[in-house]
Amino acid sequence: MTKEENKSLLNHLFAHVPSGSSIVFDYADETLFETKGMSNRVEHMVKLASAAGEPMKSCFTYHEIEKALDSAGLLIYEHVTPAEINDLFFKKRTDYLSAFETIHYIHAVKK
Repeated sequence: MTKEENKSLLNHLFAHVPSGSSIVFDYADETLFETKGMSNRVEHMVKLASAAGEPMKSCFTYHEIEKALDSAGLLIYEHVTPAEINDLFFKKRTDYLSAFETIHYIHAVKK
């Protein structure tokens, strides 16, 4: 989805839900279309999504995603960066699996 489509979706989803309602999602940061990633996996993910008919059309800076959420009446409760995802979920792995370099997790709550 485009940035505007993402913003519209958030506004529609949270227009009529009570305060305290929340959403958890991932988003690609502003380096999505420039970063190749380990073994070119980020670049491959972007190409595969497009080939499957679901092109990745947007990425956000932290400030942009924060502003979009605020416009929908949401506050960021938790933001987890790729480095933090690695520490939380992949640190003790003995294989080469790790978090994608450009993907962040957010938990947002309606004001």
